[in-house]
This record gives sequence, structure tokens and C-alpha cells, in this order.
Amino acid sequence: MSDRFSAAIGRKVVSRQSAEQLGNVTHLLVDATSRRVVALTVGKGRRARLVDWSRLSGLGPDAAIVDAEDAVREPADEREQAAAQGKLELLGKRAMQETGQELGEIDDVTFDPDTGKLEMLLIGSTEQPASSLLGAGSYAVILSADTFGA
Repeated sequence: MSDRFSAAIGRKVVSRQSAEQLGNVTHLLVDATSRRVVALTVGKGRRARLVDWSRLSGLGPDAAIVDAEDAVREPADEREQAAAQGKLELLGKRAMQETGQELGEIDDVTFDPDTGKLEMLLIGSTEQPASSLLGAGSYAVILSADTFGA
């Protein structure tokens, strides 16, 4: 069963150990090479922290569960800091083909909540397979020209 980025944002992040709410999901950090969610951003601004996907016990319709409070960590480098600030968020990002043709904005992304593997990028009324994702940065998401609309 698939999940959507738009539905995951705002979910509570809860420690299984203490049953305490640690914050809410504000962004999902994607590795374009593996086409997977690699971390969740918890909180906003200077207080934003990350939870590595590998530290999740589960991602359900109501909450993301982590084993313990130490699963939430500070951003480790500039890329993670940019992600924590929402600069690498796919939702609302300009989508372009590798040829430079603008396709619109990423309206949503479907993914497997068990593995974090991206499934589809939704651009307007077009569903684009995640396999077309070539890169994602602060300016745009780049998609393969060979697969768009296929």
C-alpha cells in the first residue's frame, strides 16, 4: 500500500520507548540516486532535526514511530541543513526534463511506507514513475526526457 508525501507531512513522531511525542514531520529528504526517502525532518527552522529512515520502527497513517528519543538528531552537514529548512523538499518544486523543458510543479509523491522507496511523482494530471528521477536540488527536480509521460 502506498503513502503520499502530502499525507505524511504533519504526522506525529513518537518514541516507542517513552510514548512521548518528539515533534511532527515537516519534510521528507530524498536521495535521488537511490530514489528513496532517507530521512524525515522533525520541526521547523533552527530547531529542525532529522530522523534517519533506518531509525523508524514504523510509519503509519497517524504517526512515525522511532525506538527512542536519540533517533532524532541534528543535521550533520550543509545538505542536511538545507533539507531541514525545506530547501530540498520535492513538493511544490519545479520539475524539468534533462533537456531543460519545464514540466510544472511536483504536486505529490507516492512511496512505500515500509521501505521509503519512491513510486510515482505527480505533476499536474501526469503520474511519472520514480525511475525517471535523475536529480533533486534547491532549484528543481530533474527527470529523464525518455520516460516522461510514458
